[in-house]
Amino acid sequence: MSLFIYEAINEEGKIVVAEINSLNREEVIAVINQKHLTPIKIELKSDSQKAKELNSIVLFDRFTYLDRIILIRNLASTIKAGLTLSEALEIMVADNNKKIVRDFLIEAQQGVLNGQALSSVFAKHPKVFSPIFSGMIKAGESSGTLDKSLEELNHHLNREYSLIKKVKAALTYPLVLIIASISIVVVMLIFVLPKLSKSFTQNNIELPLLTRILIDISQALSFSFLLDAVVVIFIIAFIKYFKKTAAGKKIISSIMFNAPGFKKLIKKVMLVRFSRTLGSLISGSLSISESLSLTARAVGNERYEAAILKAGEDIKNGAPLSEALKDNPDLFPNFLTSLMAVGEKTGTLGNVLKNFSDFYEEDVEGALKDLTTLLEPLLLLFMGLTVGLISLAILMPIYQMVGSFKY
Repeated sequence: MSLFIYEAINEEGKIVVAEINSLNREEVIAVINQKHLTPIKIELKSDSQKAKELNSIVLFDRFTYLDRIILIRNLASTIKAGLTLSEALEIMVADNNKKIVRDFLIEAQQGVLNGQALSSVFAKHPKVFSPIFSGMIKAGESSGTLDKSLEELNHHLNREYSLIKKVKAALTYPLVLIIASISIVVVMLIFVLPKLSKSFTQNNIELPLLTRILIDISQALSFSFLLDAVVVIFIIAFIKYFKKTAAGKKIISSIMFNAPGFKKLIKKVMLVRFSRTLGSLISGSLSISESLSLTARAVGNERYEAAILKAGEDIKNGAPLSEALKDNPDLFPNFLTSLMAVGEKTGTLGNVLKNFSDFYEEDVEGALKDLTTLLEPLLLLFMGLTVGLISLAILMPIYQMVGSFKY
């Protein structure tokens, strides 16, 4: 059996794109004719090729956050308009020009036509779609309210995207300062200092300790640029790997929580992400235990993940969620747990959590402004001291050399 992808025109003149497993093209044409379709194009596409293309999302044609938002928004709109899921996917396939998104939509359409749940199609690609996608869609499918679940998911994604943009925008200037300072230091060590060190050596100048240290660093960097590139790539790869390990997550979480100025921001961002994700999942008709499990995986912080999973275990033993979270007052403030207690009593926990996330997001903006206000002068001071230190290391032997010429 081979996997074929075909495009055809139905009786209403619309383009239909789908995939089918068949022995040859003749069988594909026969199936298309049975469906009263007029074939336009038939291509062979193996399962391995299909999987390779979808996995290449991460490396090449990326499925961006905005692509996910648009996909869910359009899917919610078409289903709310009264179309069936397969019809909605068919329209989205015809209207989408981005190959990697189109391939996923084709896969989803074919899966739905073959009797698969839409949530299971999303669950096949965890690197592209977080468990929240499949969880909320599954809840909508189970309760018969898929359009509402998709709208809830769309709202969640939009708010999360807004938060991400705010954090990135606030940290852009400090990041530019860090890159600029590193670039200045590298240029001086690789291009300026080696030329001056030759002059110092030719004039038999006794170099200060600071200058000797910098010359040694300069020689190490200038020894082989290829080796420098390999070392940089290795360091980046190691950091990425280390961040994914259990020990790495704990260490990074500990550093971030203890770094001056960062603890307040990290805590607020995590609380916004926790409350918004949990509120969206609960509003999407998922159970508390399943919602907590998905939220723990989505929150993105080792400490919060462990605390949320523990709260999930406490709930299974009969404890209310608000009481279970009170065991970690440093992570979940009393204001939040008190609101959650009210939401549990009134049956409005999902709305309470989403309202809290909207309220706390304003605090995140304030924390970001405080952090950037603190970082900017510190980074400028660091740049000045670094460049000044290197300049001093260069000027001291130059003064000695000029002094030797006078005598």
